[in-house]
Amino acid sequence: MRPLYPFILILLLLAAGAFSSNKVGENKAKPNIVFIFIDDMGWKDVGFMGSEFYETPHIDQLAKKGMVFTQAYANAANCAPTRACLLSGQYSPRHGVYTVARSDRGDPKDRRLIPIPNSRTVPLEHVMIAEALKPAGYRSAAIGKWNVGNSPEKQGFDLGIPGSGFQGHFNDGGEYLTDHLTEKAVTFIQDNNPEKTGDPFFLYLAHYAVHTPIQAKDSLIHKYEQKEGSQEHNNTTYAAMIESVDQSVARINGILEDLGLIENTLLIFFSDNGGHGTYTSQKPLRGGKGMYYEGGVREPMFAYWPGKIKAGTVCEEPVIGIDFYPTFLELSGVEKPTDYVLDGRSLVPLLNGEKTLDRDALFWHFPAYLQSYEGMKKESRDTLFRSRPVSVIRKGDWKLLQFHEEWVLDGGRKNLAESNAVELYNLADDIGETTNLAAVQVDKRDELLDDLIKWQEEIDAPIPREINPEYVGKVKGK
Repeated sequence: MRPLYPFILILLLLAAGAFSSNKVGENKAKPNIVFIFIDDMGWKDVGFMGSEFYETPHIDQLAKKGMVFTQAYANAANCAPTRACLLSGQYSPRHGVYTVARSDRGDPKDRRLIPIPNSRTVPLEHVMIAEALKPAGYRSAAIGKWNVGNSPEKQGFDLGIPGSGFQGHFNDGGEYLTDHLTEKAVTFIQDNNPEKTGDPFFLYLAHYAVHTPIQAKDSLIHKYEQKEGSQEHNNTTYAAMIESVDQSVARINGILEDLGLIENTLLIFFSDNGGHGTYTSQKPLRGGKGMYYEGGVREPMFAYWPGKIKAGTVCEEPVIGIDFYPTFLELSGVEKPTDYVLDGRSLVPLLNGEKTLDRDALFWHFPAYLQSYEGMKKESRDTLFRSRPVSVIRKGDWKLLQFHEEWVLDGGRKNLAESNAVELYNLADDIGETTNLAAVQVDKRDELLDDLIKWQEEIDAPIPREINPEYVGKVKGK
């Protein structure tokens, strides 16, 4: 009779192989990547993050079956710079997209400094994600909102489908834009099924919802008119828009399941900035769209990949939009470029269950102005602007905001004790950024300031320093 141990050894080796191949990034076939990008959806605007008024059952179910990121950040507090950073893999000072449209928004008599000019276009020499994935054979589509200049086809995508023909969220035939883009995405997946083409695909589905104008299908609006809201969430049309997004996610996941692609597809759900303060709230976070407090840049996010990402997991590590680019490169087997700077870190270790990326800090740079709007004025630094020129660092539990008007006009570091140029918060103890500790935790303030200024110098971040001659007000020392 033959001994059993060789047979047992073979079984153990096969089991070990099966276990390792279940890790993200260790499968032989290159995965499909579906990135669902929502416009202006805030951190608390989905059920899995705590909303009881907005209904997102399909999104919540996928989040439950995947990994939820509780500290996921956009690279900016409004859409164009966030998209530019995500698609290029670089912080804003490298490509010059800092805001939407002009950087001198708001009344000129209220702006103390001349802001840095804004670019509306990511230059073609910047290698966007789709172009970087081409050597791995990926077929790619950018469907929906673009907002970074040029065209998707000029920056590596095989297909670009904008939301043309729509005024707001409806076209002349009454078709709803979210539904329209979803069907275009479904068609792309069907036409590029790897079972037929032999190639993996990358789908960048960038919805215009839930951006203004706040418009939704009547049937869904009527549903929410029968439902009691809360102090933070009660806008029925906004709620209906969110449910249409939920239906879109269900439709995309459904076609992946129908085609048998779900087990080799990474699906990521993310938003570009905080929710619009006129229509929704991100409490306990402070602020919303256009502000560099947590409510303006912290986003709802989950990653879903059955058999690869452990269901029901929560990641509390801070991550940011520039991290998707190196993540997708690692999954596709493409080496990181040596002649093109990527500022983010691959999320693959987190997707595999590791707890940290061992990253020192995250940064934001906004050398521009964004005027205020109705809603959340009390949560802003002042009632005239959502954001004035500011740079931000998040390091561990600590977050520091450097406001350049006061920094420049009050003499910078030498007069810091007499200035309000810096705000410092411990997010672990004060997620709502209610208590500025800059005058109390002086050592921590100086540590983060050193790191932020060093980063500004290394990345050549432009700082507005020129005094605005149209400013009507007292400028200290002038």
